[in-house]
Amino acid sequence: MKVLITAPSLDENENVSGISTLVREIIKHGKAEFYHFQAGRKDDEKTDVNWVFRQIFLVPRFWRQIRREKIDVVHINTALVPFSILRDAALTATARLAGRPVLLHPNGGRFLMEEFESRPLAWIAEKMFRLASKILVLSEQEKQNITQRWQNLDVRILPNAIAIDQAFVSKRDRSERVIIFLGRFHESKGLHEIIEACRILKNENFHFRFDCYGAGALKDFFISEMTKILAEKFYYGGVISGTEKWKRLAESDIFLLPSRYGEGLPLAMLEAMAAQCVVVVADVASVRAVIEDGKNGFMVEPYNSSQVAEKLKLLLSNKADWENLRQNARATIEEKFAINDYVRKLESLYVEINKNRNASVQNRNSNGNIEF
Repeated sequence: MKVLITAPSLDENENVSGISTLVREIIKHGKAEFYHFQAGRKDDEKTDVNWVFRQIFLVPRFWRQIRREKIDVVHINTALVPFSILRDAALTATARLAGRPVLLHPNGGRFLMEEFESRPLAWIAEKMFRLASKILVLSEQEKQNITQRWQNLDVRILPNAIAIDQAFVSKRDRSERVIIFLGRFHESKGLHEIIEACRILKNENFHFRFDCYGAGALKDFFISEMTKILAEKFYYGGVISGTEKWKRLAESDIFLLPSRYGEGLPLAMLEAMAAQCVVVVADVASVRAVIEDGKNGFMVEPYNSSQVAEKLKLLLSNKADWENLRQNARATIEEKFAINDYVRKLESLYVEINKNRNASVQNRNSNGNIEF
């Protein structure tokens, strides 16, 4: 079976993206014949004339690749933010016009859980969802939210997964705890809450080191503010991937991601848990489907820097059961979020979608052109 799957660049040096990470693992572990279609901006890519021209020709290139490679199923990864909705709605319509069934896979975005602020954008998003053969979401909560918004959709649940065999753990017997942030430097990730929480901890004489890795628009701002607070106890290590990423996670104690909005099910959180970091993450979207507060990690309210500081104080003062938290985190990933099981379920869904391909084409032909 030939599957065309969309994602930003799969080069980790170009995109700090959970979608890209997941798609790399799907292609690596899957049995289907995968073709990657790059859709999404690189981290440091400028919105210049060349970028605009690439967007204009995105749909024709998508059409040609579907026809040239004789694709059976199109898997569109999207984020429910304005530009991604507009782009991926066009790609979904293009795939359907080419007679190919679409698996639409929302991976976060502000409007995944929040109401749309624009009626036209909500209308376009609904059209995109209804053109898809099936919708793939990350948790029961996401499914309920989507089906309450738009009825009569075929929505399936498949949480994200990671290649746990790549994760390794190390002895953490140092006296100074290490907090790590790994991801995109964007205000939605709770960067302001991290800064304020670290300021509180520093003022109360808690001792720790903070390491961060990634890229994004607020990188310079974040580095500047954190350096003012922590001085030599703050370290920025650029974009890391592969073995280096797993090594840094294994050397860290606490993974911090107090996101404000826009998450689906963060791959970096799952990776940190596999490496036996204790995660402190915001209770957003599908995170609660993974984290049992106080058992395999900690959750905080979005926009709540005081709660972030309190959870970190609990850990840094050694009042938490570190060993159980670490063991439970690793066990959670081993039992529920392994990539091999994920890919097997995903490819079963491809087969199911492909079986209905002829019926879908006949239905499209009998109804005339797809209205969009």
